[in-house]
Amino acid sequence: MKQSREALHEFLDVIRDADQTFLEPEKCLDEQGKVDGYQHLFHLLQVAVEFYLHNDPLRPRFMLLADSYRKLYGDNVDAVYYFSQVRGDQEYVIRGRRFDSCYLSFCLYGGDPHGELADRVTLNINHRDIAFEKDGSFEIKLTPHPVGRNEFLIAADSVTLFSREYFFDRQASRESILEIANVSPQPPALPLTDEQLARRIRTMAMFFRCTTWIAPLPVVFPINEFLPPFEFDAEQGGWGTVDNVYCFCRFRLRENQYMRIRFRSPEACYWGLQTWNFFMQSMNYRDFPVCINKKTALPEADGSYVVHLSHWPKEPNWISTAGYCEGILFGRWLLAEEMPETPRVEILDW
Repeated sequence: MKQSREALHEFLDVIRDADQTFLEPEKCLDEQGKVDGYQHLFHLLQVAVEFYLHNDPLRPRFMLLADSYRKLYGDNVDAVYYFSQVRGDQEYVIRGRRFDSCYLSFCLYGGDPHGELADRVTLNINHRDIAFEKDGSFEIKLTPHPVGRNEFLIAADSVTLFSREYFFDRQASRESILEIANVSPQPPALPLTDEQLARRIRTMAMFFRCTTWIAPLPVVFPINEFLPPFEFDAEQGGWGTVDNVYCFCRFRLRENQYMRIRFRSPEACYWGLQTWNFFMQSMNYRDFPVCINKKTALPEADGSYVVHLSHWPKEPNWISTAGYCEGILFGRWLLAEEMPETPRVEILDW
């Protein structure tokens, strides 16, 4: 077990030094941000094991990316995400049945197969691209040689697959039934060798290291001001989707203050505003209203929206800080027909 032991010690070294990525003085995180940083490391450990030790691109499974406790990569309160490893020389069939989501997609990412951040989006399929049966069931194939209905090209450098499903009322909605299978013939699975296990441990370590590079988010964001919305570029790297427009605001609020956000939204499949901590983790949506979306927000008479972010309830359209004095207010638009305007912010006293 020499190789596995060496790989484990390398991984432990990565973990041992990981808190420096958020303790550095230039990160300027408050005390809560540092506590969140330590929690985030344990989230990464759990996900690293599930995604890269227990998931095999030759025998893939859909694995839940985030839930109400374990969060990473910018989870959304209104969404469910699944992950799987893939290989560009294999053929995969995804079978499922969609019920009442407003958006469903499957996104392939290309790059190095060793846990690094994605280099590019190699394929994006959303519900508008899929032919469904009347009951919502479907079957799609990811193949190097697509020829027919619901067949799509898997590029040679594809390494990762994410599914995304959005709901206007997640708690009252029914998640799609999804399963993935590699239809390329495979021999029976044998126990991992020392070399194979060492490779998986190093992949976990790389995933862990790379994720700490992108979180926490830059604290150089202007305070209490939205940055302009931007589209995700397929070639920019990372785990975004080309169907999305994103928008960030770093907030800082005292207990006697609230933020008033005004904006208009273009027609879109979905839009939502929600709070994150600096590690792109949604705040406590089990106990607080930390997200508002296209269907739950009440519009003004002219069709615009006014949303309030504060520690205490503030109508209409309240988003709670969930106990945070600093964090990120994050907006996203799915399949927007045009670029959204930059939301305008006022900071007011009670």
